[in-house]
Amino acid sequence: MSIFTLARWLGPWASPTKAPRVATHDDDLDGMRVRLYEPKRRAKRTYLIAPGLHYAAADDPRLDRFCRVLCAAGHLVIAPFIPSYLALTPNARAIEDFIRVADALPRWSQQQPTVFSISFGSLLAFALAAERPELVERLVIFGGYADFAETLAFALTGQVAGGRVATRDPLNQPVVLLNLLDAIPHDRSERAALEAAWRRYVERVWGRPEMKTDGRFQAVAEELAPGVPEAVRELFLVGIGAREGAWPLAQAALPHVDVRALDPAPHLARVRGRVELVHGADDDVIPFEHAHLLAQRLANADPRVHVTGLYGHTGASFGKLLALPRELATMVRVLRILA
Repeated sequence: MSIFTLARWLGPWASPTKAPRVATHDDDLDGMRVRLYEPKRRAKRTYLIAPGLHYAAADDPRLDRFCRVLCAAGHLVIAPFIPSYLALTPNARAIEDFIRVADALPRWSQQQPTVFSISFGSLLAFALAAERPELVERLVIFGGYADFAETLAFALTGQVAGGRVATRDPLNQPVVLLNLLDAIPHDRSERAALEAAWRRYVERVWGRPEMKTDGRFQAVAEELAPGVPEAVRELFLVGIGAREGAWPLAQAALPHVDVRALDPAPHLARVRGRVELVHGADDDVIPFEHAHLLAQRLANADPRVHVTGLYGHTGASFGKLLALPRELATMVRVLRILA
């Protein structure tokens, strides 16, 4: 049964470095890469992945592994490479690109897909469900966000809108400033060099949890800093967190940056049908409170919230298994959703 396959590979006992072997190939959709993970037999279900904000998309071993697991459980998995998400600067075109993939689904599958979103991919999933409801069987939202500005603030401060202070992932900080750069004073002639330097840093540290330890990510920043033009070197270090001052810069910039295209609110009231909202209790990128906010704002849908301590933003956690047996019941519910 597919649920046992999912449990084998997605349970907290599974090795995050191993993945099932499945057939894959990349297709070209008018210049946009789309990766297909194809099961050996007729697909039980088609999954359309709304990827998170990541420079590698399905080339990232973690997303690739997840797609392979879904495929091994008998599903056809379609994972697009959304250009602005690859660039780490999401914009309105990202929604258009994702809808374009959904419109092209008949070339790969005759099934109405389950849309599975990861992190910032929730915006794409909600927009598709609102604009093309006939194309979506249901939504599974993993670690989605309800408010873009609040998410940026959490990424820099660890402060949740409700007052809770939580652990944040420090490795995301330069991407926050990257998306606010239009309103941050800097030498514009060196902007491309600054953006490239932040991207080099991200490619060095993302996907490596050990880099979150204080001192490790700063060391990478200091190593890269000599190659950054002097005019923007201090901003480069502030953006990473090797120097203080990122939050005041962001506070000053936010009122001058138009983030309406990244706000899910206009889409939520138009979403109908079942929406599974899965969120890690210890998510250090988007706090779990956003799952409850989304459930409240999906006024015409059928939202179900599943907050679990077994899954964080990037994978499973074995340490919670024995301490919280009730988490097993949540895990089984989540696996049944995916099966």
